[in-house]
Amino acid sequence: MQQHDAPHSAPPGAACAEHPERPATFTCPRCGNYACLFCWHAIAERCDTCLKRDPAAAAPALAWETQQGNVVSRFLRTLTSAFQPVQTAPAFARPGLRPALLFFLWSALPMAALAGVMPRTKTLMFGSSFNIVVQGHPSLGAIALDVALAMLLQVLAFGIEFAALALPYTSLLRAYAAPSRSDAGLRVLFYRSWLAPFAMLAVYLLAWMLPIEANPQEPPRIYQFLLVGQLMLNILLLSSMRATARLACGVGALLSFVVVAIPLIVWTFAQTFMERLFALL
Repeated sequence: MQQHDAPHSAPPGAACAEHPERPATFTCPRCGNYACLFCWHAIAERCDTCLKRDPAAAAPALAWETQQGNVVSRFLRTLTSAFQPVQTAPAFARPGLRPALLFFLWSALPMAALAGVMPRTKTLMFGSSFNIVVQGHPSLGAIALDVALAMLLQVLAFGIEFAALALPYTSLLRAYAAPSRSDAGLRVLFYRSWLAPFAMLAVYLLAWMLPIEANPQEPPRIYQFLLVGQLMLNILLLSSMRATARLACGVGALLSFVVVAIPLIVWTFAQTFMERLFALL
């Protein structure tokens, strides 16, 4: 198939509207202007100018913010949309922090609390093949209190780590993005930060379910699973942050990596600090 027969392709000899010295490759279906490779967003099918002018028009609203289906269906569809970080990024340009905060309270915080049960409890040891060993002879009340404390500690740790990621990220977006897009940074974190505790929770549950030997002093397989699982889901979170900076906030391609890299460093430091703090408790 020839280039001029491809969807949204520019006619032969056309020049980019933003860079007249460059040949155009695409025709924007929204404004009709010609765009070169550097001015075209393939996922959004928009030229750079149109995307910056109205990024929310390049993606439908998140299911949580619509009235299509019941609340459970909208919740689940919003969770699964995290696995399309680039396609859904323009939706974060829409205004409104309240629905995003509500989703955060129903997703990230419960997952963070549950993720703390297995590694933080003192009275229970979770082995393999659904094995649970009670340490000592605690009463049911003492076990319940211990589990509740473990969940609370993990929520507090998650809150500190979330702040370490959110503060530099949103500050950088406010510095480089248009003022009207200042909420996009918090919106993406409210909708996508559940990925981090979910990774931890999923891997511990998997290690508990598998018929493998568990060594409470050095469980290498558990930590191997944890590393791989957290890496994959954290990459999704970081991809959502970078795509939001690029597609929802209009940050340049190279600068969008910087906007994510600096918060990543701070976030990693906070995670390391919290793990060392828990080791001392």
